[in-house]
Amino acid sequence: MTDHIDLEKRLLAAAIYELRILLAGHIDPDDDSPVSAAAWLAYLLHNQALAALEGKPFDVRAALDGLGMVERRTGSRWLQHFRQVVLSEA
Repeated sequence: MTDHIDLEKRLLAAAIYELRILLAGHIDPDDDSPVSAAAWLAYLLHNQALAALEGKPFDVRAALDGLGMVERRTGSRWLQHFRQVVLSEA
């Protein structure tokens, strides 16, 4: 079962890293579009994606706390929902 979970984690981590590369041209602090928000999300999580691909741990709460740039574009409600989904908080 662990291999299956690791493959799932690697798939999602690789996708985040590739999205970071594909969306790099849309990182603009003055752009409030959904594409820019997605670019920032991928950018802000790409180091954690690389850590997951290398089998290294990372601090999930710290990663979530670092999403402030996305929160400014999506609003605090979205980030609160995202945190709840990730941390399985009610």
